Amino acid sequence: MLASLINLRLASRKRTSEALEEDSTNTMPTDPPRESPAPSTVADSPSRPVRPSPARKPRSKSISRPVTPPPPKSPEVIALDQLKALVKSCPPKSFHGALLSRLDGASPEQVNSLTTLLEGLAPPPTLHCARCHQDYLEEENYDRVCVMDHDDNTSDVRSGHETFWGCCGASTNNQEPPPGWCFEGKHTSDRAKARYREDFEDDEEQDGLQSCEERKCHRRSGTRKQFRDVHVVITRRRSERQPPPAKKKRLS
Repeated sequence: MLASLINLRLASRKRTSEALEEDSTNTMPTDPPRESPAPSTVADSPSRPVRPSPARKPRSKSISRPVTPPPPKSPEVIALDQLKALVKSCPPKSFHGALLSRLDGASPEQVNSLTTLLEGLAPPPTLHCARCHQDYLEEENYDRVCVMDHDDNTSDVRSGHETFWGCCGASTNNQEPPPGWCFEGKHTSDRAKARYREDFEDDEEQDGLQSCEERKCHRRSGTRKQFRDVHVVITRRRSERQPPPAKKKRLS
């Protein structure tokens, strides 16, 4: 009995809550449909006044100015330019020889003018190579102009036909020296930089170079010897040396 009474009360409460929810939904006012706002324009907005677009200025046409030619050169300037071009195009040896040959027949005025023009010019100092004991100029100190031959006293015949050369550390299959030079490079007047031999590489006291007293360099004349060009020096390798021409036999 008690359980049935509790169920009846719960059912009645549920009915009354459902009835109240239906009444509230029926009596709730419905919102009117919202109208979409009209698109705002720049003219309608009072905060942003419409400004008229500025009138474009017509482009000014480019005025072509006439090109003024350079002023004509004077005959003195033309002669100077031609002389400069001639000096630059002539090889140094050709220019040197032509100038010396023309000095013999030059007039005293020409000699005085040339002396005044070359005033203050001095020849470069002549240096002495501590390796090959040749005189040289620093302007002519090219690569492979200083050459040293192999030292025959350092050859050591080992097993078979192999020969070891201590001056450069090379080996050959016969008793002939290795092809080429033992050293090939630039001249130097500093004996510390003139070292090149491998058999004296670890020796701090000796370098295997000959001194000027041994080579008797002080007995040479003071005039500088003319050196051959680099390509001539390079062709002086042992492998490229040609035998002397055979003598022609006289017909009896």
